[in-house]
Parts: sequence; C-alpha cells; structure tokens
Amino acid sequence: MPWKRVYLVVLVVVVALVALTLGFTSVDRSVTVGVYFYVWYSSDSRHWNDSPVTPVTETPVIGFYDSRDEHVVGWQLKLLKNAGVDFIVISWWGPGSFEDEAAKIVIKHLRDYGLKFTIFVEPYLGNEPALYNRSFWENTTRYIRVNYIEPYGDLYFHLHGKPLILAFNPIGLLYRPDVDFPEFTIRIVGNDIDNAKYQDWDYWPDYLLHSDSVELRVRRDNVVSIIPRYCDTHFRTPGVCLDPDLSQGLYRKQWEWILRNADKVSIVMITSWNEYHERTQIEPSFSNETRDPWLLYDTAKEYIALLRRRNTVVNLVVMIMLVLIAAFIMKHAVRFIKKLI
Repeated sequence: MPWKRVYLVVLVVVVALVALTLGFTSVDRSVTVGVYFYVWYSSDSRHWNDSPVTPVTETPVIGFYDSRDEHVVGWQLKLLKNAGVDFIVISWWGPGSFEDEAAKIVIKHLRDYGLKFTIFVEPYLGNEPALYNRSFWENTTRYIRVNYIEPYGDLYFHLHGKPLILAFNPIGLLYRPDVDFPEFTIRIVGNDIDNAKYQDWDYWPDYLLHSDSVELRVRRDNVVSIIPRYCDTHFRTPGVCLDPDLSQGLYRKQWEWILRNADKVSIVMITSWNEYHERTQIEPSFSNETRDPWLLYDTAKEYIALLRRRNTVVNLVVMIMLVLIAAFIMKHAVRFIKKLI
C-alpha cells in the first residue's frame, strides 16, 4: 500500500529533523572561560608579605583585603561577571582550613552574579605524593560533595555531565582517582606536564619559557591555559620569569592565538585572578611596570568579549546550516510523497 510508504517516509523525516535539532542543542560550540581564584588573604596580613614565601610586589586597587570580607567578595565577583568569566576555580586547602571557610563565603554570593565554581584541591598534606592515595580521595570527595556540590548543585561547574574537581601536583603522581570515583570528572593540574606526563591541564603555559613564539598547547578536554605574566625569582631560587614587566605583550598574544584557534578550544583557563605571589593576577592592582592598574583586567574583558562575539557567529552559522539541511530534507520528502500518492 502507498500509504504505508508515506508513513515510512514521514517517520524518517521526523527522525532526521529531531536528530538535527538534538545535534544543535547538545553540542556546545561556545568557549567557556574560567579563572583560578585565591581565598587565602586576610586583614591581619595573611599572605600579604607575612612570610618569605608569600611576598607581594603589587597592591590591589582596593588595598590589602580579607578574602572573607563580603564587600570585597562582591567587588571581585562583579568584576569577574563584567569581564565575561563563566566560572571560578577556588584554591582549597582542606576541610576546616582558612580557605575552606572563605570559599563558603564566596560561594554564597555567586548566584547574584551568574557565576559558577569548582574546587581546586591543593596538596595540603605536603609534597609527598604517596599521601594522596585512595583514602585521601574518599575523604576529600565526600567532603566536597556534602559541603559544595549537594548544597550548590546549580552553581557547581560540571564537565562531561559530572562535577569537576581539580587537583594540583604532586597529587595524582602515584595514584589516579579517575577510575575509582567515576561520579566526578577529576583532572590533575600542574607544571611541566609534557615531561611529567601525569597531569591533564597546565597550571600555566610554562612551555613558553623555552619558545620564541606564542603557540599554545591544547590539553585534555580541549583546555588551554593562559597567563598575563609569571615571576617567582623574588622568593624562589633560581626561579623563573615570563614577561615580568609586560614589555613582550605575551598576554595579548595568547588571547590572539585563542581567537585564531577557537574552534579547537572548549575551555580557556586564566591563571589567575589574584595569585599575587607569582604575579599572575589580572585583578586590578598597582604595579611599577604599568601606570594603568586595570590593564590586565581590561585586556581579559576585551578579548572575552571578542570570543563571545565569535561564539555567537559560529552558533548562528551552524543553526542556519541545520535549517537549510532540514528544508532540503522536507522538500525532497514532499516530492517523494507526492509521487507515492
């Protein structure tokens, strides 16, 4: 019977159109921007030049602040939102730590600014890799789930449909938690990852120290890490510096690379919002190298806006292509049905 064939054609067309619709809605072609966020500062000079390993050479435009001060938090989150950042990665030093307390204060305000967050587990037990075994991860993931993921499920950043937990090397050197904790997306962040070969994401693109050009490397999950500058020679020996006086313009060059290669990138990680010791902060701050304390912040804001425009154009082009394909399918389906009838 011809009608059976008609029904079959209609069914095929409907399935094809549904598949096209799902294909557009399920594949996110936008680039997400995250930034490492430090909550270890206090008004009693904690981390503000209070030890030989916590020197600060720049000063925030609002002065040395307390990470638990809600007015400070509001100021920071508003700037991040205005810059176009999607989520913050909170440096976390274990249950009951100063940073644990401060993180919970910050998270209470995220919804007001449309920002998400994830936890960045620091090696708070020490630098011995053997300490970060399965037992450590059982306790850590339990605490993060109960205190951060379950209460703030709509704010917690997910990757591949699961809550993302980051951890800093040497965590992950001897024990990889991925297999034993499949309910999370766990990624190890670190330094010199091409040689170490166990981390997933660069904390910062330290490979640029040995390169004459800015050619960024796309890591697992299509993540690219960028940095405005880096310098630790004032408290580490021998230490390293990357464009410490901003004279090489490396920050803009990294953003330009991202714009040219955005089709290869899913997440841009900025190191950092406010890690002052290694001088990686884009938080507005007074510096001897520039007269404009907002320079690095404004640069991030400028390029994120350009990236967003690119995202919009790409999504529009994809949508138009899918509409044209759908129209083509419908046109030929109608012709075929007419022939059957």
